[in-house]
Amino acid sequence: MDKKIEELKERFRHANKKELAEIDNEMNQLATQQPAEFSEAMVKAAKATVQEIDELILKEKLKDVLPALSVSYFAKTYFKKTPQWFYQRLNGNTVNGKSAKFTEDELKTLSFALTDVSKRINESASCIF
Repeated sequence: MDKKIEELKERFRHANKKELAEIDNEMNQLATQQPAEFSEAMVKAAKATVQEIDELILKEKLKDVLPALSVSYFAKTYFKKTPQWFYQRLNGNTVNGKSAKFTEDELKTLSFALTDVSKRINESASCIF
């Protein structure tokens, strides 16, 4: 059931009006034929979608500052990792068969890193005049 819901979800993303109606019919059939399994699979799919959205939101939040920052510096200094590692998580790339993402602790480290660099930039700016 999980696989079928994922397939329908993927088709939904690229569907036209006619295809949306077909997907809706398939969903209704699944819900009628196997209500418990359907509900469980839909909850899993919804949670996966929320995770995808959270990852996109992080990327959106950083879009204005990332071009001005050295991702290499952040990756090496604060995470002891490569820039590729950082971008894999930022972009949600598939690594070893699953979507790479920042852990809760890594997000805290990223927040600290941004705050730390911003403090140093502000201190440097105040020394100019």
